[in-house]
This record gives sequence, structure tokens and C-alpha cells, in this order.
Amino acid sequence: MKLTDNIIYFGISTFMSLLGMIPISIGNMMGDIIGSTWFFLDKKHRTLTISNIQHAYENEKNEKEIKLIAKKVFKNSARMLFEHTKFHRMKREDLHKMFSITGLDNLKAAHEEGKGILGFTGHLGNWELLSALAYITKIDFAVVYKTIEFAPLNRYIIKKREFTGAKMFPVHNALDAIVKSLKQGSLAGIWLDQNVRKRERGVFINFFNQKACTTKGLARLALSTKAPVIPVFTFKDKGKTHIVILPKMPLIKTKDMEKDILDNTQAYHSVIEKYVRKYPEQWFWIHNRWKTRPLRELDEQNN
Repeated sequence: MKLTDNIIYFGISTFMSLLGMIPISIGNMMGDIIGSTWFFLDKKHRTLTISNIQHAYENEKNEKEIKLIAKKVFKNSARMLFEHTKFHRMKREDLHKMFSITGLDNLKAAHEEGKGILGFTGHLGNWELLSALAYITKIDFAVVYKTIEFAPLNRYIIKKREFTGAKMFPVHNALDAIVKSLKQGSLAGIWLDQNVRKRERGVFINFFNQKACTTKGLARLALSTKAPVIPVFTFKDKGKTHIVILPKMPLIKTKDMEKDILDNTQAYHSVIEKYVRKYPEQWFWIHNRWKTRPLRELDEQNN
């Protein structure tokens, strides 16, 4: 890494460490101010967020409700910064104090099958807190992530996620590492609700009544390894942070591999949508989730 990158990295680390000294209550207030300002100034992402929510809910919510949700999304994203820094100033043995956990028995049951575990989540609540499960459960975690182009920030995020004992694998080179980790009894985790740009690498499922291009990887691994698949989410409810671990998903397996991949991937996203609908202001609508469109749809638009 270049000297300038090292300097920037240590600058980021120092700044984040100082932010972590701010009490959560004050951090929440500052997050709300930053989020509101961000919402007001960033026309590009404000417009995208409102558009995403409008298309997702169609006639279910009026303009005022949609704008209120969008503004809360920006506030929640800003609050995450202060929660993240507080989280990483804590001793690992105290991490459980930041949230309650439901469903540890589901994780234990999946682990006892002896095939490793495939876990998925979405960008809901403060998803960075989920890495704490690696330390709390004493189960080895292998997390698949998208590399951030800005190297100092990428280095910082990886180091902080590894703080709890989780191992990080970049998505472009993760398959062999995941299979190996499953054989060792680890939990391989993936954020499943991100847009896949290359159609040939994804499958189009229905997500909020719209076609969304999604990775085939999780379903393909589940079908080939028979490892149990469990959904894991974090969210706030009545001011308290919760982590919920759901029972393993039924594996859909027939003689049609492509259909099985589609059907299983659709089932995973139906669970994600259920939780996003419960806590819409806590999902990352700022992301252009529906950017990649089916070729048939593009052909129809051009004709």
C-alpha cells in the first residue's frame, strides 16, 4: 500500500476512534442532523431513494409517507456511523450489550448438521453489528464482501469486520474459500440484496413487484453442498436493536437446476422483503437495487 494510502488509513482510523467517544444519545442526534442535511443537499441520491420507494410501494403509500420514509433512511444511515464507531471501541466480551439476539437455537441446530452454514442478510438496520455473532457464538464466520475501490477505506472496513473474528473474502474470488470454510463447519455469510450488474452472473427474481438481478451464488452453493441456509437480520424496534436468526430455509431441489436456483433465490428474497416491509425506513433504499434490467424489458422499450 502506498504511503499516502497508509496516512489516509490512519487518519480514518483516528477519526472513527474519536467519534466512538461520543455517547450514543448524542450520536443519534448528530446522525439525525447529518442525515437531514444529506437528504436536503444530495439531490441525486434523494431522487433515487424516493423513486425506489415509490416503485416498490406503488399505490400503498402516498407522497408524504414516501418522502418521510426516504428522509428517515438518510438519518438511519448517518446514525450507523456513530453506532459503528461505538461498537468498535467496546471490548469483545461486551458486544452483546448493544443488542438482543433471538434464534440462537436455530443457528445451533444448523451448525449441528455438520455441513457448515450459509447465512444471508440484507442491508437492514445496522448490518455491521452482525459480525459480533462470530465472537458471541464461537462459530467461525466467513463473510463475502464487495471490495471498495478507495483502498484506505476498504482496509479500514475489513479490519473492523475482522475485529470480532470473522474472516473476509472478496466476492470476485470467494467460491473456493467458501466451500473450504463450509467443510470446516464455518458460517459463510453474504449480503444478498445488492444489484448484480452482469446479467449472466445473476438471476432475475421479484423483489417488491419488480424484477431485480441477484447473485446465483447462494442458491448454487446450497444445492451443491446441502449446507443449511439461514436468514439473519438486524433492526431497531422501539429504540432497541435486535438481531434475529430465523430457522433454516427449505431447500427446493428438483431435476431442473436453473429453475431450482431461481426458486430458491426467490424464496430468500421473499424473506428479505418481509423484513424490509416491517422496517422500511431502515433499509438502504439509497442503493440502485433495480438498476440492471432484463433484456426482454429493454427490447420492449426500444421497439
